[in-house]
Amino acid sequence: MSTGRARIAVLDDYEGIAATTTGYERLTERADVTIFREWLGSPEAIIPALANYEILLLMRERTRFSEDLYRHLPELRFISQTGRTSGHLDLPAATRRGISVTGTPSDNGAVTKELTIGLLLALLRKIPEVDHRMRQERWPALAGTNLEGKTVGVLGMGRIGTEVARILKMFKTRVLAYSPSLTPERAGEVGAECVPMDVLLRESDIVTLHVQSNAQTRGLIGVRELGLMKRGAFLINTARAALVDQTAMIQALESGQLAGAGLDVFELEPLPMDHPLRCLDNVVMTPHRGYATTEVLAERYEHAFANILDFLDGKPLKLLNPEVTARG
Repeated sequence: MSTGRARIAVLDDYEGIAATTTGYERLTERADVTIFREWLGSPEAIIPALANYEILLLMRERTRFSEDLYRHLPELRFISQTGRTSGHLDLPAATRRGISVTGTPSDNGAVTKELTIGLLLALLRKIPEVDHRMRQERWPALAGTNLEGKTVGVLGMGRIGTEVARILKMFKTRVLAYSPSLTPERAGEVGAECVPMDVLLRESDIVTLHVQSNAQTRGLIGVRELGLMKRGAFLINTARAALVDQTAMIQALESGQLAGAGLDVFELEPLPMDHPLRCLDNVVMTPHRGYATTEVLAERYEHAFANILDFLDGKPLKLLNPEVTARG
């Protein structure tokens, strides 16, 4: 690094959390820090805005960085990424260009399980619509749907799915669970039944997704799978948009095959204002809020700022692309 003050940009701080942390205060004593609250969007906007910065702090997944984008950021030497997710970063290209990338510890999924249950209840009890109409009508007569007594299918029984299943049992539901490696014994630990995926889809009133997105799971829920579900079932997705065929899902919502969907993830983020999902009154949406609580965001920013300070001091770092250090 040069002996002058480093130039650092914090991107996509939508919630305005970064500047409230002690890490930010410590860093501003050493460097010139600019916070971008709004999404810069296209490379045409990103390149002129960031061309002179040496270090970027990224809130995970909100802005994508490709090899071509790196090529137009000649000063960039270090990316401090929040979380461990790096699908939005071309890590091999960063390595080739000598850009070190570090992450922060992942949260335990607690906040995502909370949002999952929140979306499910909001959808079944029509809370957003009732709230809206309470401000326009004297006493809106809009009936919701019970959760108690329903059959809920949990696809993916990792750390989040397992906790969601445990909570659902508290609502006196029947919980069906599927993961490729799930055993009846492990499902039984949280009161769930281990069943084949097709059985889960056919018998569930509500299906909630907690599967990792990869080449094998992309399009996991498509036309066939939606057709297997009960007519009038509900779908919850707080995992990844790529798990679901978006066109097929919209058609199912429009036809009534799906009674509704609770969604926190989308193919395009931010979701375009003219996207058809925005026009469906049987969809409850949140803008990728699964991890975005004040507590989690502040903790991630603290770790990310600490990584930048360690980089400035030449201290060892646990990199997402450790091979970059071998290039010298």
